[in-house]
Amino acid sequence: MERKAADPEVKFMLLCNPHNPAGRVWSKQELCQIGEICIRNGVTVIADEIHCELVFPENVYTPFASLSEKFQKYSVTCVSPGKAFNIAGLQIANIVCADEYMRHKIDKAININEVCDVNPFGVIATIAAYNEGEERLAQFVSLSV
Repeated sequence: MERKAADPEVKFMLLCNPHNPAGRVWSKQELCQIGEICIRNGVTVIADEIHCELVFPENVYTPFASLSEKFQKYSVTCVSPGKAFNIAGLQIANIVCADEYMRHKIDKAININEVCDVNPFGVIATIAAYNEGEERLAQFVSLSV
């Protein structure tokens, strides 16, 4: 990974956390190693954390950007209730980015064709999922073991 990150053509690293489809949950130590390598080489981490709610009880999911302010600054996190709550077709994914300049560039890029408008039904479903879906999600995860 160190060699790949050092390639001047490499600008981004896509980190699936937890990994899909394997379900591998990265440790804090592993995430820190990834973050340090990427920062040292000027590589921005795009953390696909869309499956973060689908972690078995014996594992601990750690959001990449939560590990340090510098990781937060040099990363973009993608999250969505779509997979965990079976509402993927509602276009309700979110991109979280602490860096204002990068956030502006992302906003400009995804809105160039105005295809990323908010889906009102998706907003209502998201609120309901997070406010009332915890028991269903826990049951789903326990049945998947």
